[in-house]
Amino acid sequence: MEKKVLLIDDEASLRRSVALGLMQKGYYTEPCENGMKGLETLNMFKRKRTHLDCAIVDVRLPDIDGIKLLKVIKLNYPGLPVIIITGHGDAAVEEAVRAQHADGYLEKPFTMEELTELLAQVPAPAPVVEKEEATVPVQSYSAYALVTLDGSANLLDAYRNLYFQENVLYCDAIRGDHDLMLLLQAGTPEEIQEAVETKIKTIEGVTEVALLNVDLPMFGENVVDIIGSVDKALGREKEEGELYTNQTARARTSSYVLLEIEKEKLESIYPALYFDDQVVYCDCTKGKYDIVLLMKGTSFAEIGNTVKNKFKQMDGVLRVKEWPIITLLEM
Repeated sequence: MEKKVLLIDDEASLRRSVALGLMQKGYYTEPCENGMKGLETLNMFKRKRTHLDCAIVDVRLPDIDGIKLLKVIKLNYPGLPVIIITGHGDAAVEEAVRAQHADGYLEKPFTMEELTELLAQVPAPAPVVEKEEATVPVQSYSAYALVTLDGSANLLDAYRNLYFQENVLYCDAIRGDHDLMLLLQAGTPEEIQEAVETKIKTIEGVTEVALLNVDLPMFGENVVDIIGSVDKALGREKEEGELYTNQTARARTSSYVLLEIEKEKLESIYPALYFDDQVVYCDCTKGKYDIVLLMKGTSFAEIGNTVKNKFKQMDGVLRVKEWPIITLLEM
């Protein structure tokens, strides 16, 4: 029976040469250009009960680091052997690969003989044990509220009044086009709108409130579930929860970054933003902007450099706004 290999590498020429070389050795190769595509393919194979003999994963991918991807695969597909390949290998990379229990490691450039010899050494995939489906949580709705105050308003008083409102999860003072950024949550979109009209706009000094409704990204089948599985594998859930409740830690070196993106490029850009090490969370929104990020860094300059040199350079990013979170003691 023909053996099947999943190849995740962003270099098109390598994908072609490996697929051709492995075909001559009796392997069928399923090529993927990034980590998210690879996870979608693994999920599809699992649902269709398609046998897969091995995954070959590059360390440097455009959306998610290959070592992190290795960890995700080992958690969600524990019986699947994984070989890590890299053109930027060193002792630290090799140690990280071993620490995440990869089944093989190969530095580029490599020959087909080296790769097939390594494939022959990896253990046969273990049988997959189906996990029980998790209970679906009660649905709630969220929205960002961009609050503008008039010039004579007392920012500290407005902040205190808004911070303790029933539907406000958190409230941040920001330096940018608006004065305050809120995250609102309620059982329905109508309840959020009512909170804006009756509780936020009635605060003294508030002149304008712009809403960005948080929405599930409309991507390929099961993409949201895949992203959730990555969070679980990387332990991001606990980190985000801590930051949600620790206002001081968030405000010290954090910024909101809002992006307007070409609609047809959203599916490719979103995972690259979501999995960036400096991004605490990433929400798709409806309104003036398509994505809202909360970013962390050792300094605002570090966050700004990432935005300028990485995010603004992505194909499909039309406009970016960066609003540092400030403490009121800085005012």
